[in-house]
Amino acid sequence: MIDLAYYKRINAEYYRRVGAIGCVERLNAMGLEPMSIIGTFWPKQVQSLLEICAVDTNFHIISDVHPGLSVNRYVEGNCRYQLAEGDKDPTIELYLPPEVVNHLFAELNHFIRRTGFGF
Repeated sequence: MIDLAYYKRINAEYYRRVGAIGCVERLNAMGLEPMSIIGTFWPKQVQSLLEICAVDTNFHIISDVHPGLSVNRYVEGNCRYQLAEGDKDPTIELYLPPEVVNHLFAELNHFIRRTGFGF
């Protein structure tokens, strides 16, 4: 049995520590257009993030290498990115086992259907 409460806690701690910016309104005010309501960006949008990081060194990029692995650094060619402004230590990573990822995606899909944020 997986301890979902534990994984939810380390997930929240990771994003809080690295300072992921999930506020779409704030990102829009910076001239960015995230692809999701949690402030994620597609690879084709990463150039804008790199430009912001070059101008203001308080920011850095988080890369989702694959579902369940997020790293606190820019890695070219990944599936999703986020802008962050917290701890920049590039060795910080978040790994969630596949069964946890599947459960979290199921919860997210349920939330989306229930709230009407879906298509």
